[in-house]
Amino acid sequence: MPRANTARTGTTPPISPWRAAGLLALAVGVWWFRDVLLLAFASILIAIALNGLASGLSRVTRLSYRPALAVVVILTLGFVAGALALFGWRIADQYDEILASAQASLTRLAALGREHSWTRELLDRLGSARIDGATLQVAPTLASTIGSVGQVAAYSAIVVASGVFLAIEPERHLRGTLLLAPDAQRARAQAWLARAGAVLRKWLVSRLIVMVAIGVLSSLGLWLLHIPAALALGLTGGLLTFIPLVGALMAAVPSVLVALAQSPLTAVYVALMYWAVHFIEGTFITPYVQDEEVDLPPVLTMYSALVAAAVFGAGGVFLSSPLALMVILAVRSFYIERRRPPAEVRRTA
Repeated sequence: MPRANTARTGTTPPISPWRAAGLLALAVGVWWFRDVLLLAFASILIAIALNGLASGLSRVTRLSYRPALAVVVILTLGFVAGALALFGWRIADQYDEILASAQASLTRLAALGREHSWTRELLDRLGSARIDGATLQVAPTLASTIGSVGQVAAYSAIVVASGVFLAIEPERHLRGTLLLAPDAQRARAQAWLARAGAVLRKWLVSRLIVMVAIGVLSSLGLWLLHIPAALALGLTGGLLTFIPLVGALMAAVPSVLVALAQSPLTAVYVALMYWAVHFIEGTFITPYVQDEEVDLPPVLTMYSALVAAAVFGAGGVFLSSPLALMVILAVRSFYIERRRPPAEVRRTA
């Protein structure tokens, strides 16, 4: 019986068992080392940011790339060190004030809750837990917290150092990455990496502008409302805006609790102020600094954060948006555009 001609009939040949086993082993390896891959992705984001700043400085000052990169790294580290030296003690004191005000607000909410029967029953059930057993866990919990802080500091140092090394020789690392692609797909992989770098650079620039705008507007609004620790709360709001949608809610909660320690009406004013700030950001700032290629729909943004939290843990939430952009770009480049005619792909690229 003659063998079927797959090229003539258009059917896809079956995957060999060895190739299927290799793909399965690759999937298992990616899942097993997913935390390491997340750190590597964070390093790539830092490298892209440093590369963009160094390339811009090189064009303006006519410096070569590596001296410009050295200037960018030194200025960045100096700015961070100077900001911590000038404002670190003040921000630390303000965070202590935030925690005290938030605790007072929660105590006040609990007292108000006992005025109603259904909330009183819920609080009684929560309070019926054995406190004695919980106090025995204070020392292990404290030790675990200290260990986690040390681990985060070590991972942060590794990520920053890796990002700097990636930015020093980006072409070398790109060539090494392309060696992993099959020969027939190497040109397509190279085009995808270049496109992915451009998308991530656009996303970083738009996020930075939005973070600065949210931080400044939030601090100014809290100061006008006479909210204590306005600088620390505004800084927290700006940093959490790195997480689209979810970060805005995370930033508003401590501010509302601090305002609630003054009065419920002040808390309402603070909530309305955050709504106004994000309305300004979404209407007048983001549309001008973020193009369609890096714009994620709100539903996709929320679900990408949930998926990233389930796969990578809490740290994955911070990188959920760029990870989602990379997945969308991969589907678009390796599936959708491959099924379109070449002329249509050129029009939509």
